[in-house]
Amino acid sequence: MSVLDNPVLVLNKNWYPIRVKNVKSAIQIVSRMRAVFIDPSDYSLYTWKEWLQFIPKEDELGILTPNTRVRVPEVVLLTAYGKIPDKAPRLTRKHIFIRDNYKCQYTGEDVNMKNADIDHIIPSSRGGKNNWGNLVVCSKTVNRKKGNKTPEEAGLELIRKPMKPTGSHLMIDPKMERPESWSNFIK
Repeated sequence: MSVLDNPVLVLNKNWYPIRVKNVKSAIQIVSRMRAVFIDPSDYSLYTWKEWLQFIPKEDELGILTPNTRVRVPEVVLLTAYGKIPDKAPRLTRKHIFIRDNYKCQYTGEDVNMKNADIDHIIPSSRGGKNNWGNLVVCSKTVNRKKGNKTPEEAGLELIRKPMKPTGSHLMIDPKMERPESWSNFIK
């Protein structure tokens, strides 16, 4: 994977995290003067021209340009946008995995997108809908056991009731490697 695909945390002008972009996109918004880079060591703000002056240390990731090596950013601050996006999250397989923290909601077992399914709590063949309250991550083994039954009929119990997440809850995939500097902005 290229360093240009590394995640960068985007903060609104009030220093509130609103999304994650990749390095390439972050550089583009900074070079268009819509954002500035944040140095996570001291929270100093830098424009694109100023950022070019930072030569990465030997142990830091860098982007090789024709003239120099540039430090890979981890956090950017938007200069004019102060809103908190209130966009309703789309119901997708990936978002259900993120909401459920990649855990089977019947056993608590850690799963991934290959060894787990999305289970209809009330089976679709029995009128169950495709919505946040009826879909959970479930290991393939448990899902085969459950089949066309309700959890009660299959002798299963949900660990927690599924709910519609907020957009900010889905912003960061728990499987994503994220820089330590993000902990200053995300708890």
